[in-house]
Amino acid sequence: MLRINSPEELAIKIDYTNLNNTLQKEDIDNLVKKASEYGFYSVVVSPYFVKYAKSLLKDSPTKLVTVAGFPLGYSNEKAKRKEAKLAVKSGIDELDMVANIQALKIGDIDTVAEDIAKVREVTEGKILKVIIEAELLSDSEIIKISEIIANSGADYIKTSTGMSGQPPKIANILSIRKTAPNLKVKASGGIRDYKTAIRLISAGTDRIGTSSGDLIIEEYKRMLNIGAKKYLNENETETKRFLD
Repeated sequence: MLRINSPEELAIKIDYTNLNNTLQKEDIDNLVKKASEYGFYSVVVSPYFVKYAKSLLKDSPTKLVTVAGFPLGYSNEKAKRKEAKLAVKSGIDELDMVANIQALKIGDIDTVAEDIAKVREVTEGKILKVIIEAELLSDSEIIKISEIIANSGADYIKTSTGMSGQPPKIANILSIRKTAPNLKVKASGGIRDYKTAIRLISAGTDRIGTSSGDLIIEEYKRMLNIGAKKYLNENETETKRFLD
């Protein structure tokens, strides 16, 4: 099990996200400022705000991430490919695309695979994460789409857009890891506290997508101040019991 030993080690696993559709420029300013202050791995913004966020991140180690086919994933593959191509041209470091879940649900596996392949073609050299909405899938569907992504050339499987209203399930993380061991996993959706984040990381999550990154880090710091060793041991024991 992975142990997080410092706020910095946790922060570097966080994609600090704000995809609210009523954002103002000052919200992006705040997102980038906090990402720098806390040492988050990246900021995730809508395609509309990519160029603005890019200007704020000049000379910053913080990565820039945007989305394609968001949030429902059923847009035409040509449209999704165009979105991805424009995002790369705008200077993103990573892209989180939504898989075609409707096609998966009716067994149209060729469309699911081709959709991802078309985006991968125009994002070579960039990190590509494929969002599967795991909380809306059956166990067999999670296995099937994980197999497709494992063969697609993508870098990550991402659990959710965060729109389902359900937090990531440990069982789904374990299923993804077992099915696609060579891919990394990003967990997202409803991750608002340290306890949830550490459980997901302990289960094999490589990156956490959250709009509550600052709150999570501050909670972790409080735990350190009041005796985090006991807190961590209890939490890891609980997680280990689940994994076993």
